[in-house]
Amino acid sequence: MTLRTPLSKSAARIKDVKNRWRLDTVVLDAGHGGKDRGTTGYYGTKEKDIVLDVVKRIGRKLEKNSRIKVIYTREEDVFIPLYERTRIANENNGKIFVSIHANASNNRNIKGFETYLLRPGKTRDAIEVSSRENAVIKLEDDRREQYKELTGENLIMATMAQSMFMKESEALAADIQKELDQQLKSPNRGVKQAGFYVLIGASMPNVLVEVGFLSNPIEEKKLKSSAYRQEIANAVYRAILEFKQSREKVLAEG
Repeated sequence: MTLRTPLSKSAARIKDVKNRWRLDTVVLDAGHGGKDRGTTGYYGTKEKDIVLDVVKRIGRKLEKNSRIKVIYTREEDVFIPLYERTRIANENNGKIFVSIHANASNNRNIKGFETYLLRPGKTRDAIEVSSRENAVIKLEDDRREQYKELTGENLIMATMAQSMFMKESEALAADIQKELDQQLKSPNRGVKQAGFYVLIGASMPNVLVEVGFLSNPIEEKKLKSSAYRQEIANAVYRAILEFKQSREKVLAEG
């Protein structure tokens, strides 16, 4: 009796851990929204509109073809502060957090897709991208103070708090880049790292996907096409299922 009780408790604990790590809830974050338009393309295409459409397409595929619960940080053109997005993810017990954005550069010739991990950026490009995406805090009048210290060493400390998810975040990012590479006729710019505020605080594997450059007129035209946005959604959808399968295989073996 004394031997069996701890064994049964251990079995229950293992089952509980497996249930907590089973990928049953995905949080999809459409960047920007409302008064925050994000970047705007040469032909006037708004980032906030493109990414919301892509997110909804990913969500619909997951809802239709899998048993995964989909949580959206926004489902319409509304302004959601950055800190609120990860709070939504955590409160809904999200198992992964995927933030969708569109890119911009002063060089209109640059195009392609890339996926970012939360780490302080090391390249000028990464720092520029994160600075642009983080600029939304200027619109968050009530909570700007909380971002003031998220620079330098403090940003490193904030990202270290999520280091337990880094290996899985890297795997998810790699899956997304692989699937986008197979789906799109656009340069694969690889997995990168930058200090995106929107990813800070997510207690789960998390990535930020830049699906293309609205600053490139050719890529902007592609992103305006619903068929192209569906291709992006299909790729991210497949990457999520691939990540789920590999993650749950590890759980089954554990």
